[in-house]
Formats: sequence, structure tokens, C-alpha cells
Amino acid sequence: MQQKGAKKSIEKALDLLEALKEKDNLGVTELSNILGLNKNNVFRILATLEVKGLIEQDEETGNYRLGVKTLYLEYSFIKNLTILNHSKQFIKNLRNKTNETVYLSMLHQNDVIYFYSKESKSSVLAKSRLGKRYPALTTAAGKAILRAKKEPSEIFEVDFEETEKEVVEIATVIRDESDHPVAGISIVAPVSRLNKNNYDGLFKHYLLETAKEITNINKIVLP
Repeated sequence: MQQKGAKKSIEKALDLLEALKEKDNLGVTELSNILGLNKNNVFRILATLEVKGLIEQDEETGNYRLGVKTLYLEYSFIKNLTILNHSKQFIKNLRNKTNETVYLSMLHQNDVIYFYSKESKSSVLAKSRLGKRYPALTTAAGKAILRAKKEPSEIFEVDFEETEKEVVEIATVIRDESDHPVAGISIVAPVSRLNKNNYDGLFKHYLLETAKEITNINKIVLP
């Protein structure tokens, strides 16, 4: 019985962290409503997480936000991704060739999470997707990864303003030595610069070329 109770407590704590990730700076009443828990339960979870540095309280408003410790956890996770270590220079080169923001992403359950990016140097940028999750079936990256799990052929997907208005994403996948998709790679840009008139030219060519280069490195380096 203790194990079941502990599991429930952990799930509640994770739900609370997820709520603060989606909307920063929430009060106890708001968290209670979002999580469907009474305020006493919320207070107990908050107190535990605050001791561990995973959340912190705003001295002026009394509301809560994610703590610095969560940044350390995220950094440790990303730092240990082998695919990222092999991809950084290629991602930077692709950004330089297209002058648009390039992302790496991964599939988690039914969502796609963008975990690394090289941002465009243009003055007008699409809203950052870094560290955020979106339904996989609405994003080019998510659709590319899902297709690649079933198809060994070259994958290319496009999202014309489906996820965000006035924003276009083109995507393909990076594979491992078994041709399994390990990450999505995509270019995200305002529709004024990446659109139906030009996405199928150099943008697509550079994207697919970069994905192949990273895939080939993976096949050489990984055992």
C-alpha cells in the first residue's frame, strides 16, 4: 500500500511541475483547480518541491514558479544526448546556409518536444519552440518521426500554419545505425520567408542533406 501511495504522490508532484511549466507563476488556488486537489495537498507538494529546489516562491506575489534545479536537470538530460553531441556543428551550418531557425526534436508519447535549436539571425523570428511540446500530428517534425517509424525511405513533411499562424515548418528525421528515427530535424520560419513558393528548393535540399550527414555520423560513431 505504501508503494501505491508513494506513486500517487510522485504523479501529483510531476503534474504540478508540468502545470508550472505550462503557465509560470501560479498561486495555490490556481494549482488546486488545475490539479483537482485540495489546497492542503497542494501545500504539502509545494513544500517538498521547494526544499529540493525544483520550485520557488515569488516574495512579492506569493505565487510559485519552477526553480533553478529544474534547469540543471534539463541541462544534464540534453548534455547526455549522444545525438546532440554529433549534431551541433551540422545544425549550425544549416542555420548559416538558410539563415532560419533549426530545431532538433524528439517524440514523447503523442507529443513532439523541441530540445535544441540554432536561432535565425534575422530580426523577425517565429516564437521559440525550444523546450516546448506540441501534438505530434500537427507539427512537421512530429509527422516526420511518426512516418519514419514505419517507412525506411527518405521522409519529408511540411506544416503550413497548422501549428501556428504565419509560421511554416519543414522537417525530416535523423536515424541510427538500424535506420530507426532518433530525432526530428526541422526549419521553422515566418511564412513571409518560408512558404509554398520556395520550401521545395534549397530549403528542402539543405535540410535533407544535413539529416543524411548526421545520420551517417551516427552510423559511424555508434557501436
